Amino acid sequence: MVRTLSVIIPAKDEAGTLYDVVTACKHVNPLEIIVVANGCTDNTAAIARRLGCRVLEFAAPLGHDVGRAVGAKAARGDILLFLDADVPIRSGELRDFLEPIAAGRADVVLNNMDPLFARQRRPHSTTVWRQIANAMVRRDDLNIDSLLSIPHAMTKEAAQAVGYARLANPIHAHLLAAGASIRIDRTRSIDVIANNRYRPEQHDAPAGRLSNSEQRIIGDHLAALSAVWNDPRGGFSDGGRRRDIVKRIQSGALRMPVVAKMRRQRVSALYGGQKLSVVIPAQNEEATIGAVIREARKIEPAEIIVVVNGSKDRTTSIAIEEGATVLHFAERLGNDVGRAIGAMAATGDVLLFIDGDFAIPAAQLYPYAKAVSTGIDLALNDLNHYLDIRFPYNVVTACKYGVNLALDRKPLGVGSFIAVPHAVHRTAADRIGRDAFLSPVKAQVQALLLGCSAANVARTEVDRMNRIRPEEHFAAVGHPPAVERIIGDHIEGIHALTQAAGDRGLFGRHDRNLNLAGL
Repeated sequence: MVRTLSVIIPAKDEAGTLYDVVTACKHVNPLEIIVVANGCTDNTAAIARRLGCRVLEFAAPLGHDVGRAVGAKAARGDILLFLDADVPIRSGELRDFLEPIAAGRADVVLNNMDPLFARQRRPHSTTVWRQIANAMVRRDDLNIDSLLSIPHAMTKEAAQAVGYARLANPIHAHLLAAGASIRIDRTRSIDVIANNRYRPEQHDAPAGRLSNSEQRIIGDHLAALSAVWNDPRGGFSDGGRRRDIVKRIQSGALRMPVVAKMRRQRVSALYGGQKLSVVIPAQNEEATIGAVIREARKIEPAEIIVVVNGSKDRTTSIAIEEGATVLHFAERLGNDVGRAIGAMAATGDVLLFIDGDFAIPAAQLYPYAKAVSTGIDLALNDLNHYLDIRFPYNVVTACKYGVNLALDRKPLGVGSFIAVPHAVHRTAADRIGRDAFLSPVKAQVQALLLGCSAANVARTEVDRMNRIRPEEHFAAVGHPPAVERIIGDHIEGIHALTQAAGDRGLFGRHDRNLNLAGL
């Protein structure tokens, strides 16, 4: 059976390019070309009528992407092809693009954006969000492809399945399609970036800030993810964190299991009369814990708290011999739970978090503690050089960057509580709750939403020091357990953001008029 084609072209003041767009479309023999002319002050609608298009005209602007939803609902064809009125595409490219869906091998065809994804330079913020949105619904195979890019095509049945109104937020429609039994093809690539028009009112922004377009598109991703997630971690594992133990300590049902107490130290002059607490979670770290404690002692802390958990070796006895305060848990606590418990036990004004499996030289620890003592609430490890040396980004890098972009903190880059060292002032820790440190991204989101100051204060190359744990860092299929956990942590952080600020996060404003469109 021959399948019919409807071409859908939203247009607002596109008289200069519409002729070329429509003329190319005619050569793919569509049943109809629908131009959704909205808010036009030029002769866009008249040009469309002269070219034989079916024109749906609205006096007021519908807003971004709403025209796609209007056109899809009105379309009569079996296949819907979505184009923009300002980006002409050659008819031969369109014919080839439609082949998988015309032949019945696909329900949706996306423009393959791999050339953009693999480009050897820092990606645009919306490219980062395309990547992590796909990863967060376990469709890493799509890379950065989505219904956000034109051209794209879908069967009428697929459009009905995702819902016409949802096409007004193409990310929502995309994630629904990606998570359903809808066949997606991404074998065709058409360069639309080169011809994309620069619109200063949408794309211009001061250094370090997000443009209106970036805010809208990131907000669309947040709203879409909020709509499709069924739990605060999106179904990703947290690695067996013993959150229950933290709750029992908070409630008083479980006492802190202190097996050794550090001798009282004089208050160091290094931090302006403020006390420094160093928190070190440790599990089976007998080979390194002694050196870790000795380096920490050099920056004159008032206390060093080692939270030993699930250890079968001499970690506890070595930590005691080194003179630290030691909390001992027989059971494994899971990642970051030791940080939260250490933070709950800490009495200092500055809390410095490090790990027990590699020793960081004192000279590299000191800047974090000093920055917090002089007024920074959150002092983070500056690993932003990774934004310019590794392409495409691995999903963990993309998640770190994406969360800071969603918080409108672009200069922080990949600065994150995920990476040690980092330091926090006591007042910031108390505002978010010290138990919050068991979920590091959520803690960071909460702190920044509360207005805490944050900065990447020093560069410590922890990737070169970190111990490779095969059971955590490798997997035959899918993500390794560590990556699975970290993606879930970022989902938990994003969930906290949307719970606090609404489903679009900090970017609640959008220009869509669904009522006017009758959707």
